[in-house]
Amino acid sequence: MNKRLDTRYPVLPAILERWSPRSFADRAPEAHKLRSMFEAARLAPSAHNTQPTRFLLGRKDGGGAYRRLFDCLDPHNREWAHCVPVLVLASVMRRRFSQVKADFVPYPHCMHDLGLAVMSLILQGQHLGLHCHPMAAFDPEKAQRDFAIPTLFAPGIMIAVGYLGDPGALPPDLRDKETGPRTRQPLEEIVFEEAWGQSSPLFAGEG
Repeated sequence: MNKRLDTRYPVLPAILERWSPRSFADRAPEAHKLRSMFEAARLAPSAHNTQPTRFLLGRKDGGGAYRRLFDCLDPHNREWAHCVPVLVLASVMRRRFSQVKADFVPYPHCMHDLGLAVMSLILQGQHLGLHCHPMAAFDPEKAQRDFAIPTLFAPGIMIAVGYLGDPGALPPDLRDKETGPRTRQPLEEIVFEEAWGQSSPLFAGEG
């Protein structure tokens, strides 16, 4: 499927081609590709170089972690995620250690830093021919309990990883979403200048 959006300005191919499918093939991603994705996530920027993100990997052809991660998903996500070969739970430190205070301090940017690491992982996967679908609809408290995640860390997002599959295997409503066009808000509605809500003249007169 061609899910590329028409863009007014050039962007990197991995960004242009990225989208979040629900149809996944019954084919496990190669280990070296998964290693490359986690390496990319490790290199993501973070406040004070805290590197707050931790990943819990579940492979369908591996041990029991996959099933336990799957059981944490919202029922709506389970409709399609049962075909996904790899599930990843990304968690983040709620507080960071301050060398100045010699103690843990609030970490208001933790979710921002989690997002940077996850996006790095997703884009690296896209570059390698894999697709990812991040999922916010899961039970973080269940994940925290089932995997004995320390309270310092907050389960933040679940990520499906694999190769594209056949949309025809999806329920009709999800199939329509899968094959339909992607949409994004125009730049004039998301980039302001001088005042909130005032479109930047950077895009004035541009087609």
